[in-house]
Amino acid sequence: MTKSLVESDFENFSVYENDDDIGQLSLLVNSRLEASIICSYNSKVPNFLSIIQANSEFYKLFMLDETRVIGQNYDFLFDDIELDNFSEDQIEYSRLIKAVRDKTECVALVSSSFEHFKFGNFKLHISFHPHQIKSENTTREYGIFSFIKVDNNSQNEDRKLKSRANISLLRVLERTLRNERTLREIANLIISDEKIDNLARAIAKILCEHLKCDRCIIHDFKKNRTDFVIEYSSIFSDRIIPDKISHESIENIQRYINFQNNFYKKFGVKNKKSSISIINDIANDNNFSNIRDICTKYSISSQIAITTNFNGIVNGAIYLHQSEKRTWIQDEIDFIEIVAEQFSIALDRSSSIQKVMIANHSLMEKTLQLKDALKQEQEMRKMQNEFVALVSHEFKTPLQIIDGNRELIARKLKNNNYPQDGVFAYLEKIKSGIQRMNGLINSTLHLAKMENSDGKIKVDLQELDFCALVNDIIDKNYNLAQQKNIQIHARINDLPKSYVCDQKLLDHALSNIISNAIKYSHPNSNVKIIGRILDDCIAVRVIDSGIGIPEKDLYNIGKKFFRAGNSISVAGTGIGIYLTKHFIDLLSGKLIIESKEGFGTTVTIILKK
Repeated sequence: MTKSLVESDFENFSVYENDDDIGQLSLLVNSRLEASIICSYNSKVPNFLSIIQANSEFYKLFMLDETRVIGQNYDFLFDDIELDNFSEDQIEYSRLIKAVRDKTECVALVSSSFEHFKFGNFKLHISFHPHQIKSENTTREYGIFSFIKVDNNSQNEDRKLKSRANISLLRVLERTLRNERTLREIANLIISDEKIDNLARAIAKILCEHLKCDRCIIHDFKKNRTDFVIEYSSIFSDRIIPDKISHESIENIQRYINFQNNFYKKFGVKNKKSSISIINDIANDNNFSNIRDICTKYSISSQIAITTNFNGIVNGAIYLHQSEKRTWIQDEIDFIEIVAEQFSIALDRSSSIQKVMIANHSLMEKTLQLKDALKQEQEMRKMQNEFVALVSHEFKTPLQIIDGNRELIARKLKNNNYPQDGVFAYLEKIKSGIQRMNGLINSTLHLAKMENSDGKIKVDLQELDFCALVNDIIDKNYNLAQQKNIQIHARINDLPKSYVCDQKLLDHALSNIISNAIKYSHPNSNVKIIGRILDDCIAVRVIDSGIGIPEKDLYNIGKKFFRAGNSISVAGTGIGIYLTKHFIDLLSGKLIIESKEGFGTTVTIILKK
């Protein structure tokens, strides 16, 4: 006949029954005053712990004999519990089952209506403790259960204790919720745009009402000075700072604040965001002897003083007064510390905003000064440009007179067959000087026009003969080239006879480029002028073999008043090429300058076709 699993386990246990450790477990169970059993875990059947030993107290409690107990699973006493129903027994029993499965200690209170267990409404206080016994090759696991009958009186006492605990818990929860609501209210005030003294006034009122205090005083602290002191008092308390401030009230509040500051210096905790001191009985505290008269006059029997700081710098304080001795509970202290930390942030924020406002005010003043200076500079520049334009125009009149008289003298000399050619050479020099002066005056006028209030030059488009324009510019520069014996070679027949452009701007740009090529060329050299019509543009290139431009200066050519380092020996202003580049830009063209010092310069103008 095949043996059952329980019988097999029981027989196996018998083999180890004389083991010293098993013997110790047996002695432990038998020596207990409460009903106890030893159970053996079965590795093949999870959560099956067969009873292998029970003490005499167990048999008495459950009115069972050994045949009904040994070999049973530990839970045979609780077969009547409905695990599908949500009840207190079910919850406790589920905890016990989980502890047995996880092999952890557990205490549970479970009812039982085992058929021989007639205790009516009584319950069982069950404790479970897992044990291991290790040998050389194996580890056996056991569990010890203990059972204590709980009578009605004990249950009623437990209920009373639970009820009192629940009431205390509810009160703690109510205080916590009230604190949270008040902290949210204060936080909303702090993040608002309210002025710091109004904010302190609101916080003082909230603290007095929330904590049921008689008085709250709040002040700031900035480098040994206080900008504001706020007081809120209940209707039953006298105010230290009355509506009508007197010399006495000012002296009292100064003495009080100075005392508190000195108290903080002696006893304050400097490494915290806020340092709190609680005095429950000021009358018997010798530290307050210096302000005993103030405390007596204004009925300050106990107080909380909290000094706030931000980044290690003291920035304010909060004082709460009570006319009677008061013991502050921990959650009230925690609440006050949180409020103080938030207020310290508000004080720092207010100070930062004030600094920003002062800086902004200073910046605004400097901006206005800068605007005034800029306006004055613009007016001066306008006057300067108008003066330059006026003077330039005035220069043209005597030059025209000089040039007219030069022409008249030259004609009379020719009509009278004057034989001395040297005089005509002098007259040509006068003509060349007049042309140069006219060029400088025109450049100055253009520059003044560019730098007036709007800085714009109007482009006047009209039809012109491009080829004839270049030839005319070459003729104007003939005398200058002849003086240095420079040959001008022009291949410009490809340039269009009809072209729409601003003639003045194009004339000035080309005149400047060609005259520069002649001025900066060596005597007895050549200047080439080439004009081409390409697929989508017109190009005019002027090539000389003069002094060239140093590589380090090439990048700056075209900037106003800039001249290359090797051009000092040649007269010039640095305006011409600056205006040329600007005029070509106005004509939607492009100016390209290529040069090598000692070998000459090539300047190319590219215009839209």
